[in-house]
Amino acid sequence: MLKAMRKLKITELNRISTEEFKTVEKLPLIVVLDHVRSLYNVGSVFRSSDAFRVASVYLCGITATPPQVEIHKTALGAEDSVNWVYYERTQDAVEHLKAEGYEVWAVEQVEGSIMLQDFQPDKAKKYAIILGNEVKGVQQEVVDQCDGCIEIPQFGTKHSLNVSVTAGILVWEFARKMKL
Repeated sequence: MLKAMRKLKITELNRISTEEFKTVEKLPLIVVLDHVRSLYNVGSVFRSSDAFRVASVYLCGITATPPQVEIHKTALGAEDSVNWVYYERTQDAVEHLKAEGYEVWAVEQVEGSIMLQDFQPDKAKKYAIILGNEVKGVQQEVVDQCDGCIEIPQFGTKHSLNVSVTAGILVWEFARKMKL
């Protein structure tokens, strides 16, 4: 027999405030968006980044920045809690991250990529993951700058996932493997 389950009320979830979020320990991970077109995807990435306390989101190239109604619609305020930075060129963001001691990984299908389930982050290191444009993916020039590429295995007829879905999967995997 199934046990009765009652949905929890928002007040029972014990979530931290936006102000508290700014001060708590973060996952040593930065999500970089390389020319992501959809403002809804950007908002969704903010929301997933908030859920797992990502350190920051870097918005590059044509990727829109807050405040934007479309970003807020999917971020639901996470664009206010998660730190973000804008770079005109993704290559400059990668150079900055490397200078700050981050390992930088593109999420892309390339020769020699590491499948996500085989990627084991070192808990002592800081990471950045780069997610690409909805059509073109991560720019080859950016891939060339990276320490490596992570690939999500797929078994259907399509060869890609939505960028916000990809972000959710990757951020969860980093949180699971590094903190939980």
